Amino acid sequence: MATVEREIVINRPPEQVAAYMDTARSWPEWFAGVQSAEPDAAHPAVGSAVKVAYKSMGTTFNLTMTLDEYQRGRLANYQLAGMITGVNRFTLSPEGDGTRVHAFFDYDVPGGGLGKIFDKLVLERANAENLEKSLITLKARLEG
Repeated sequence: MATVEREIVINRPPEQVAAYMDTARSWPEWFAGVQSAEPDAAHPAVGSAVKVAYKSMGTTFNLTMTLDEYQRGRLANYQLAGMITGVNRFTLSPEGDGTRVHAFFDYDVPGGGLGKIFDKLVLERANAENLEKSLITLKARLEG
């Protein structure tokens, strides 16, 4: 599995950051690579799911992200299933008048050994760049 982590401080309280991040339909606005996000009616409750189309390096990955751990304003942990498997977790913690957002993406790509080589040579860097861009865009949207 490949792991990518990034974090940023957003000058908004955790409740405001969480309210925006918990709205799955907003993900294409700030999460680089997310083309669509369709939550089920229960989202963001534990056990709910979001159907996501994520594009990286010219390939669209259709995923189901199931929320398996959730604490409003603190933690959202998703299990990924579909063309990519793994975990996508966001933790929020107060920092001064703002919020530190820590993003964690631990994933496995299909294709066995060739998939792992492709991931190490190309996809991991693209995913790291997407995660970094996502947090910068999230900050810009929330801070205005």
